[in-house]
Amino acid sequence: MKFINRCVITLKPKTEFIDWVKSLGVELPETWDFEGGAYLFDEHESEESLVDGVSEEACAILENEFSVWTEDEEKWPYLRDFATLEQLFTLHIAVAGFDLGKEPLLRADVADLI
Repeated sequence: MKFINRCVITLKPKTEFIDWVKSLGVELPETWDFEGGAYLFDEHESEESLVDGVSEEACAILENEFSVWTEDEEKWPYLRDFATLEQLFTLHIAVAGFDLGKEPLLRADVADLI
């Protein structure tokens, strides 16, 4: 096991997000247990500072989550702020991250993976 110097934020979709996905007419997962992303943030001195960091990245996080379900940005919810993030997802913030993987970590821009 290796420690990583990152805080980990995980998202679990709330009913409001699931309803939005259903409105798209796309194929739905059998269960929502495995849906929602995990985001790594630099370590922060305080919980308040970390929440501020998440708030600053709320738009990018939401756009990433929306793009999983449709690339048509006109169908994305208009508001993409921290309040919307909290409305659509349950956030869990862990102040420490641990890597249990056997393979080396891959770091790449998302655009390069498409």
